[in-house]
Amino acid sequence: MNFMDLAESTRLGGSLALPEIGRKPRSQVDERVARLIVTCTVAMHAGLLPQETRRIVMRFGFHLFMVDPAQHLDIARTADEAGWDSLQVADAPFFPEEVSVPYPYTPDGTRFWPLDLPVLDPWVAITAMAVVTKRIRFIPSVLRLAVRQPLLEAKSLCSVAAVSGGRVALGVGLAWMPEEFRWLGQDKKTRGRRQNEAIEILKLVMGGGFVEFHGKYYDFDRLIMAPVPEKKVPIYVGGTTKPALRRAAQFGDGWIGVMHPLGEIEGTLAELNNYRREFGRETEPFDIMLHCPDAQSIDDIRRLEDLGVTDLQVTPWTMPDTPAHLGVAAFMQQQPPLSEKRDAIKRYADEVISKLS
Repeated sequence: MNFMDLAESTRLGGSLALPEIGRKPRSQVDERVARLIVTCTVAMHAGLLPQETRRIVMRFGFHLFMVDPAQHLDIARTADEAGWDSLQVADAPFFPEEVSVPYPYTPDGTRFWPLDLPVLDPWVAITAMAVVTKRIRFIPSVLRLAVRQPLLEAKSLCSVAAVSGGRVALGVGLAWMPEEFRWLGQDKKTRGRRQNEAIEILKLVMGGGFVEFHGKYYDFDRLIMAPVPEKKVPIYVGGTTKPALRRAAQFGDGWIGVMHPLGEIEGTLAELNNYRREFGRETEPFDIMLHCPDAQSIDDIRRLEDLGVTDLQVTPWTMPDTPAHLGVAAFMQQQPPLSEKRDAIKRYADEVISKLS
């Protein structure tokens, strides 16, 4: 008897010699769940399923920050056809001429892009790319949720999910410039607590039906929003600080890192997983997305899979062996012509992605 025969026999209530673990749930859970447990248990005992946990198969994506918006559609189509999983887009409503705090992701705290850099609204960029692609996902990375109104963002997210056929996830972050908070009328001191409530609101509204929310920072009575996504839209929490890791563990469906040397990732993920255990979420599905320039070989990527990384962000058109310690600037500032980018996207898919799928 093969696995499909076992499944069909169980579905029809066939007579099988079941181990005790297969019988117990029948009186406690829905019959369909019980039969699934029975099927998998019998198959495992019969040697038709491996005993070990299924291995993670890495997904691949890249960020479009500093890419000319005129190139977005061509790049999206190329990545979609080549087998990439996701594209990330930035959220930057404006750039102040001067900022009162250093930029957190460069060694000297300076901003590495020209202040007149064209950056599309993430929802507009995603919608445009979604209508010319078939399978690739899109992720605002990260949406500065702490300076945005969560109900309005929920409407945008639900709308993009409908247009794209559910090919969207949401990365959220706190925003770092005091000027953003001041000029957009938000309190920077409460940004973490407000973002926690905003994530709850997004999940609540996307669940459908009439909902209400009464928090410390956001409050509304029963309302309904439509359309809502047909399948769950994962929310990934970005950031590398301890509060960001805790927030991802408590509220997120995953975590978005920045740029991490291979040797540091195990310790960072151990800390993240400790927080997930603290919040009782260690067995829930959880995606881990980061950029690791040191992961050059198939073996390196397998090592990341073993550590639990689900999504590797790369910049396929950068010079080989660009060191991670130079930071994100060294990668995103490399902007060759569109033809070279398209060739690099297809070459990485042939040489790496196809060998790991």
